[in-house]
Amino acid sequence: MSTPEQPPTQSSAEPTPTEPQSRWTAGRVIGMVFASIGGLIGLALLLGGIAIVAAHLFARDDDGYYTSDREQLESATYAMSSEEIDLGADADDWAPEVLLGEVRIRVESEEPIFVGIGPDVDVATYLSRVAYDELTDFDDGEAQFDLHQGGRPRTPPGGQDFWAAEAEGSGEQTLTWDADFARWTVVVMNADGARGITTEADAGVKLDWTIWAGLGLLIVGLLMSAGAVAVILAIGRRADRASPAHESRTDSGT
Repeated sequence: MSTPEQPPTQSSAEPTPTEPQSRWTAGRVIGMVFASIGGLIGLALLLGGIAIVAAHLFARDDDGYYTSDREQLESATYAMSSEEIDLGADADDWAPEVLLGEVRIRVESEEPIFVGIGPDVDVATYLSRVAYDELTDFDDGEAQFDLHQGGRPRTPPGGQDFWAAEAEGSGEQTLTWDADFARWTVVVMNADGARGITTEADAGVKLDWTIWAGLGLLIVGLLMSAGAVAVILAIGRRADRASPAHESRTDSGT
């Protein structure tokens, strides 16, 4: 009796396909991250440069000043002063004064008016026993003051020798001053030091270097953004060349 033939024995172990390696290596991922960050920084610099150039072209008045709105100021005291203006008293060792630009303050009154800017210590000494209002803020266009009690000034403001810049007279008076590193205070008074002040005022600053700063930011931002795009495209092309699909197309072409 013949023995039936047995079917050939098949191995239960099947070959496992080789897993394709990812084309995005750690180096490429890191490169993409840094290129993206550089592109975002470049875009921010580019937008900042455009904003500064636009402000230089369209936000200045005919005399080249960035000027505030003209405000009505009134005080029943003998003087109105600004808060301390700190222009960096410790910066004169390293920063050029041209960074601060030129300051312009305009006041207008029917009565003879005085406007001056002086070192805060000297101004504080002059006003130490004088009743005056210190301008602290504007709320919906209305000036906010802190009242300092005192009496009438002993001498008119124009007789003081500590002013860095001053203007005095009837009608519109214009004070211009090349700003300097220190702490300063602006004072507005009647020219004769009398009580009761009514004036319209505005302030402006001329910064001739802003156009160059804007153009510099624009150029650097443009170069950084373009460089980041170029790096991202280069990394993407290298990753595409390393992909299995690319390799299979290359093999079939040969």
